[in-house]
Amino acid sequence: MLSKALHYSFILSGLALTSLGVNRVYAEAVTATAADNPAVGAEVLHVPGVQDLGRRAGSIAIDVMVSLRFDHTEELDQLLKEQIDPSSSNYRKFLTAAQFDERFGPTAEQLDRVISELQQAGFQITKTSSDRVLVYAKASSAVVENFFKTEIHSVKQEDGNDRYMNVTPALLPDTLAPLVLAVHVDNLIVAKVGAHPDSITGPTQGPDGGYTPVALARSFKFPVQNRHNGAGHTAAIIIDSDVADYDLTSFFNYFPIHRTGKITREIVSGSGATNGDVDETALDTETIGGLAPGANIILYLIGQLSGADINGAANQIVSENKAEAVNMSFGGNEFTDPTFEAALQQGNAEGITFVASSGDKGSNGGIVSWPAVEPRVLALGGTVISYSSRKYVHNEAWSGSGGGVSNIFAIPAYQKGITGLASTTNRNVPDVAFPAYYTDTFVNGGWAGLEGTSWSSPSYVALQLEINQVKGARMGWVNAAIYSVFKTEGYATDFYDVTNGNNGGYSAKTGYDNVTGIGSPIGEALATDPNL
Repeated sequence: MLSKALHYSFILSGLALTSLGVNRVYAEAVTATAADNPAVGAEVLHVPGVQDLGRRAGSIAIDVMVSLRFDHTEELDQLLKEQIDPSSSNYRKFLTAAQFDERFGPTAEQLDRVISELQQAGFQITKTSSDRVLVYAKASSAVVENFFKTEIHSVKQEDGNDRYMNVTPALLPDTLAPLVLAVHVDNLIVAKVGAHPDSITGPTQGPDGGYTPVALARSFKFPVQNRHNGAGHTAAIIIDSDVADYDLTSFFNYFPIHRTGKITREIVSGSGATNGDVDETALDTETIGGLAPGANIILYLIGQLSGADINGAANQIVSENKAEAVNMSFGGNEFTDPTFEAALQQGNAEGITFVASSGDKGSNGGIVSWPAVEPRVLALGGTVISYSSRKYVHNEAWSGSGGGVSNIFAIPAYQKGITGLASTTNRNVPDVAFPAYYTDTFVNGGWAGLEGTSWSSPSYVALQLEINQVKGARMGWVNAAIYSVFKTEGYATDFYDVTNGNNGGYSAKTGYDNVTGIGSPIGEALATDPNL
């Protein structure tokens, strides 16, 4: 998450789901994400700080998102396991979006049945996704309440905008339960960016010695130093604000960085305007663009960091399948979202790597950050980078580095057998770490010092593009491969161990820790390691 050097509260405090039966968890290699009770289309989000304004007037229209189930889910689960198993004939044999749709996507008939049921109940269909997974609809609160047997309330959040949510579980009609994975009947903000401004503005050091793309590339030996600049490879950024081309050009010209890759925008929802989260967009784009100057970057712009908008971006990314690494520098307290998890499955099947910042509140009272906590996402913690005696120092943990143990997701297979984990039964966060403190970003016409794991996450995305370039292929769900290399080689060649500092609840130490994970990748060594 983006975090300017004094960092915002990047997540909603206390975001959690009500307990409805057994929690959905990922087991050995992350199983299907259908709800335990197929009749429950949407559980109830409990977000402290949200003011309940009472039942919403039945005549007021609300937006609803319906996500359809994949077909042949057991076959999909098996394929995903085989794609990360070096002994399988399907190892790293990824699908195109069209192949995924043909094998696992909802059929046109299934989509038509869902649309027909909604229309008969009084819903207006406003849009469907190209892969037939998402249906966007609008109806009065009264129609929504009656159809999904729930109750819709108006609520107030920090931004003061008109918000609503279901205050009882939304139930799927019998006709939809076999076809529908989940329904979204709220527009709550579920995540925030984590970039925070530092007290210092302006470039802190020159391009040859500052904490800039040059500093990271040299300190962590990125493949760009050996002419692998990400050319021919593409990153996606999910974010809720655009950034001015002038700011990006000014950043690259200052250092100077010769960009050959393209930066484009896709408006998923909202207007694609520049807003208060522009710092995050600038940081993400300038970091990836600076470290991988040959790579293309697509900004998937959404109106707000609500569940529906985030899901819309994730679905568009996997259905278009243009990008091979996705940056998510935002977060909220962990919860389960079957629609998002389905997009992760599809993306992994296509060879897409998902990366997220682990958060900027340290151990955060035992609450870990979503989406970093998702086992199909590589979670990036934060370190402190410094330069002393003509050497870069990178063994200090950043105190804000998010880390801890999931209360929802079971430990994935790739973390089993790792010593130093805070839990041997649940998912541990983060996986690896890059510098979070601090960098200079050009935004709104001037320089700003920013800090946070919002810098760590795009740094890794740039590295992943370069690794893919070195390997000549996508890596997809890279978590298992990274941990496998670590189990085999430790800190001999591919990782820097981070042994100093803490994030409040956990201390950095030799080996894995819940502050910096297994440490910081050494780019060129990891990219050329035959075991990766």
